Amino acid sequence: MHLGLSLRVSQSLEQRLEMELALTESLFIVQSLKLELILYKKREDELTKLYKKALEGGMVKLYDKNGMKFEYALISVKDISEDLKFYGFAFSHCLSNSFDALFLGKKYAMARGSWLLFVVYDMYQNIQNSFIEFAAVHERGEQVTLGDHNLASKLEFAISKKENLLVKYMKWLEEYCPDKFADVFNYQTHLELPSDDKFQEILNSFVSSEEVVKIKEMIEEFEWPHRVIQKLTLYKNNNEKVVEIITRALHIAEVLAGEFLVPLKELVNRIRDEVTKQLRQIIYLDLRRYIGFAKIDSLWRELRIGVDNKFLEMINERQKIDMRKYVKEISDTKFNGELPKDGVLSFSFFKVLQSL
Repeated sequence: MHLGLSLRVSQSLEQRLEMELALTESLFIVQSLKLELILYKKREDELTKLYKKALEGGMVKLYDKNGMKFEYALISVKDISEDLKFYGFAFSHCLSNSFDALFLGKKYAMARGSWLLFVVYDMYQNIQNSFIEFAAVHERGEQVTLGDHNLASKLEFAISKKENLLVKYMKWLEEYCPDKFADVFNYQTHLELPSDDKFQEILNSFVSSEEVVKIKEMIEEFEWPHRVIQKLTLYKNNNEKVVEIITRALHIAEVLAGEFLVPLKELVNRIRDEVTKQLRQIIYLDLRRYIGFAKIDSLWRELRIGVDNKFLEMINERQKIDMRKYVKEISDTKFNGELPKDGVLSFSFFKVLQSL
């Protein structure tokens, strides 16, 4: 009786695993997209509450100079989550309609959406009111350029230069907020948006045409000072070193993920150890301050998914070769059939760095 029961349990487990493995590959991308939507919705809920709190506390401020007029919320670092700190001391969020994005495109959705602009006034030391305003200008630039971070940075620096604070602002950024330099690598000159009448009508519905013209002029007329270009070049070169380290780490991980003869528990530990070993070079070489998180996080997610796909192929190969052995192995190790998504194998590079 005991043997028969064991066989039935084993066969049941085997059948369940076969079904799960058959579905895993087709659902992987869907699950990744679902995760992204969940994270986006979570962020949207948090920011909506933060803006409402700022409104109730009289902390929504009006910027009305240099040809621009808009509102932004001042919030405290104690009120934001660790995930939001990833975005630095200023960030924005577009409350857009997913159907607009699907049928009309992302930029149309961003133009139609409502924007929430934020500056964390106490995240860093010695933040002058002018610096807070420059950060708010950047977020307004993100709105008007429909998410172009580099052009928004040009607008931010153009305003600081116009107010004769560029040198002082750069010095403060270098000391307290080096991510600003890390994120700005392209020296675009022109602001180019879709020219069709429908788009311009949508754009003018949330930003006056006079303000759009003024912002475009300031972006296009601003010349990167030599010292800024030097600083950007330094950050760009070191950021590229980080890209090389990450690419090498996840390439090794992907190769290891294809090993179907190594016991699963040992294999997962080996992948973790190797990725950790490679990424610690970022710490040893003191490269963290040069990381442009927006681009690096995107690269990390793309390569990390590649490792997962390779691991999935290996799992499918194991079950084809010897399903019973595979069932016993995952039963003994309580393995759930996929790589863990925590620590150095997290999908967030910010969290990966925190685990090193």
